[in-house]
Amino acid sequence: MKKIYIPFLLCGLLLISATSCDDVLETKLDDEIRSEQAITDLISLKSAVVGLYDKMQSGTYYGGEFILAQELTGGIADATGFQERFSQLDKAIVPTSNTYIQNNWVDVYALVNASNLILSQMEELNLVDNDSKGNALFFRALGHFDALRQFGEFTKPNSKFGIPVSTQFLDAKTALLLPRSSVAASYQQIINDLTLAQTLLKNNANRFLVSKTVVEALLARVYLYKGDYDNAILYATKVISNSSYQLNARYNDIYDTEGSGEAIFELQFLGIDGNSLTEFLSISPPEVSANFNSYFKPMSMDNDPRANLYYNSGKVVFVEKYGSRDSEIDANAIIIKLSEIYLIRAEALARKNQTDLTTALIDLNVVRARALPAKPILLTDVPDFDSFVTILLSERARELGFEGHRWFDVVRLNKAQTILGIDTFRNVYPIPQNEITVSKGMIEQNPGY
Repeated sequence: MKKIYIPFLLCGLLLISATSCDDVLETKLDDEIRSEQAITDLISLKSAVVGLYDKMQSGTYYGGEFILAQELTGGIADATGFQERFSQLDKAIVPTSNTYIQNNWVDVYALVNASNLILSQMEELNLVDNDSKGNALFFRALGHFDALRQFGEFTKPNSKFGIPVSTQFLDAKTALLLPRSSVAASYQQIINDLTLAQTLLKNNANRFLVSKTVVEALLARVYLYKGDYDNAILYATKVISNSSYQLNARYNDIYDTEGSGEAIFELQFLGIDGNSLTEFLSISPPEVSANFNSYFKPMSMDNDPRANLYYNSGKVVFVEKYGSRDSEIDANAIIIKLSEIYLIRAEALARKNQTDLTTALIDLNVVRARALPAKPILLTDVPDFDSFVTILLSERARELGFEGHRWFDVVRLNKAQTILGIDTFRNVYPIPQNEITVSKGMIEQNPGY
């Protein structure tokens, strides 16, 4: 499917509208117009659901730059090529004109709007299919969540600076009328969608499709970010208790074997429709590389096998999680895996009981022991909660590095100023200025920008 990059979000939302948005949208989205007309029965409905996975594969979403952006802004990646957008992210000083945020804003809302189209067509045509509806609800929630944790004050439950929440298919006219919701309202819609999706979906062994367990895993993550630690523990435990999932014997197995026992949800790429990750990571010099001093060197000095997925050339550290050549484009994006769920529960347990970290360390060490069995974290290593946070951040970076988590971890654990030395208002990306402009004031910019 052709990729169409449009400079304005509200116009990006107009996935199937043939009208223009203040003459900004000049390209009629013929692919999407055909998609709308094609949803006529259950077979075409299922085909439309497959299209949601395709939207996630965008080169500026889970197919590439969304993953890299969080590692750059979070400080474990370096911009070592010639792309201005990556250099800006690397400094964690992101202007409102940054092309990554412009494109990814369009990506997340394209996913939301495509999900809304499916849901509206199901209602209009009286199509009943729990799996299709569950998928659409999941992807709508994921799109909103990815928008919130990048562009909203997601750690401030009382903030008015959430995101535009869209539960109806938007056309050229209605897209202009969508204001920002509060952070609390944004979270509530995400949770409502996931809660309903959980009742509609079944479990299955296919790690490349959304299932009930995938929804439970995302709920654990959402509740952790929201600060609802009881529910984060509840849903993490549901996943951990599911015997269909288990940690692989070796950390690197999940990258060598598609759909392994540890994978909860992988976004599958094929050679004919590959990812863009090695395009940036595996050229010489790479556009994005792993930071040596604060990231790769400590792993290497520990003889941590997780460092084996990186290659130190003496000049830069290449990331080889997705391949070692730019022609390798069929590696999957790991959206959710079991080791993350253990670390989610560890963090939630620690947040609930900051004076007794015993149970939190048990979960953290389940993950750590696979890589460093002779070097567990002891209670004496974490005399206080702040010490635990330092170790948790390190463990999450090693375990989840270059999978799209670091920036959110640093902000969520209140370490952005200490680690990155940035102003507090930069804990969130700005809304792209072109979105502010085209909304004619309906969307308010984040404070400080």
